[in-house]
Amino acid sequence: MRRVDLTLVLEENPVIAAIKGKNDLDLAINSNCPIVFILNSDIMEYTYIVEKILKANKYPFIHLDMLTGLASNPIVVDFIHEKFNGKCGVITTKNNIAEAAVQRDLRVVQRLFVIDSLSIEMNIKNIKKVNPDLVEVMPGVIPKAINKIKKEIPNINVIGGGLIETKNEIYECLKAGGIAVSTTKKELWNS
Repeated sequence: MRRVDLTLVLEENPVIAAIKGKNDLDLAINSNCPIVFILNSDIMEYTYIVEKILKANKYPFIHLDMLTGLASNPIVVDFIHEKFNGKCGVITTKNNIAEAAVQRDLRVVQRLFVIDSLSIEMNIKNIKKVNPDLVEVMPGVIPKAINKIKKEIPNINVIGGGLIETKNEIYECLKAGGIAVSTTKKELWNS
């Protein structure tokens, strides 16, 4: 899965469908969004969700920190890699999980929470260490953080996520240097 250039995919359509389990799955699959973030799932349903997303020729990413029933530790990365033959990416806030996924050649979205200038500096160090495919800055309504990360690490692809509720907020994130936004607002998926 790491072979496809996500930059090109996201430049064509910069909105990522973020679903909370099976409820919004069909809407996400039928949307224009090429990438689907699976935020809340459990071990009973995630296989069905990922396989359905793959069948729709979209790129699934499981949020490992929110996957109920499996501990969020590096061995889960091996499990996901084997289960889906490397075709499912992962989302995490944890550096050790992100590093394990990068080592196994999985796509990685490293989620960062920005609360102050110190957290931005710490996150920049972590991004440089891990080298994920994408970095999701939370909350996405703070384009200033996106801009600072892009200035420090120009070659990293940054996604704005969290509290994105309007088209204007999408545009602000993109204008600040973000490559895409993730949102649970279904009415924005076909924007």
